[in-house]
Amino acid sequence: MILEGVKLMVIGMSIVYIFLLVLMLSVMLSAKLFKDSDVRAPSGPGTSKKSRRDVIPVIAAAVAAYRAKHAGDG
Repeated sequence: MILEGVKLMVIGMSIVYIFLLVLMLSVMLSAKLFKDSDVRAPSGPGTSKKSRRDVIPVIAAAVAAYRAKHAGDG
């Protein structure tokens, strides 16, 4: 009776250990595969570094205009 319980415990722990090992290996593999794709910027019209830097002042001006327009609402 106890031997069957120990056998079941070993089988269950082995299955969990193998599953976690496979999960860890798949996460490490996907990290290596997608590492370069996250770093690269999309290449196309309007995606140069200069154009992206020019967007920041435009967004800041839009936020300032919104806040000035709705200053008395809150």
